[in-house]
Parts: sequence; structure tokens; C-alpha cells
Amino acid sequence: MKTKNFFNIIFGTLIVACYQSQAIADFIVKRDYDFATLLPQTGKVTIRKPIQDLPAQSLFESCPPQSYLQDFAESTHFLVMVCRDRRNEFQKYWIQKNKKTGSILRLTAQDKPQSEPSLWKNGVYSVSLYIDGRSPELTNAYLESYNLKTQQGRAEALLYHYSEFYGSR
Repeated sequence: MKTKNFFNIIFGTLIVACYQSQAIADFIVKRDYDFATLLPQTGKVTIRKPIQDLPAQSLFESCPPQSYLQDFAESTHFLVMVCRDRRNEFQKYWIQKNKKTGSILRLTAQDKPQSEPSLWKNGVYSVSLYIDGRSPELTNAYLESYNLKTQQGRAEALLYHYSEFYGSR
């Protein structure tokens, strides 16, 4: 009986996860560049590199105390830093800078240390980095933002994505 309950829980979780992924995908109404479109600024799809290769002058903010930089991304309009807390491995921080206005958005989320993407929410708004790892040399990664109330969103292709995950793959 315990085995049956275990499989019911796993199956139910998978259904919810699949539904949630599809629901999030339905929010995207505008993608600035298609998955395999070369970006005019670089002539390539999203350039992916290990976080160690990030030039120090690219940082626009410091990670919160007792945290470290896990991801850095640049799209046409935004710079994004994702920091991971050293004391609480489930805590992540999103720091986003608007390249035009200079305004900075800070969000906090909880997730598992190796999870990608994480959704960060601020009221009815949600943001994430979507990184397709199947064939990264052929596809773009995206900064996705959603309005959960209007169910509309947009996705900006990342010009660059530096991540600790690229160094370990």
C-alpha cells in the first residue's frame, strides 16, 4: 500500500509540474528573437560562459552579504545577477538593472540549489531566466517576464549568460 501511495504522489506531482510549465509558456506573447535566431549585437545565439570568465567591471551591484554570484545575464534592456546565499542553500536573490533608466529591482526566492529556471515574484509580476540546456550552442536563452493578472509576458533573448553551471558541465 505504501508503494502505491508513493507512485500516486509522484504521478500527481509530475502532472502538476507539466501543467505549470505549460501554463507559464502560455503567458509569453512576445519573444524578441526566436530560439535559433542569431542576435544582431553578437552575430551568435546567446553566448554562454562559466561565471569565472565574467569581467569584474560587468557587475553593477554587490551580492547580498553571505551570498555569491551564481549567474549573470545581459539582454537588450536588462542586466541580471542571481546570487545564492551561503548560509541557506535554498535562498536565491534576483538583482536586475534596467540599462536605460538605471533602476534596480531586487527579488528573493526559495528553490533547490541546482534548479533552473527559478521564478521570482513581485506582486502580479514574475521573472525568470529560461536556459535550454539540450543544445545551448544552437539556441537562445531568455529573460522572461510575466504579468500573472493579465496572463501576458515577454521574453528577451540573452546576449550573454555567465553561470556556475557552465563550468561544471
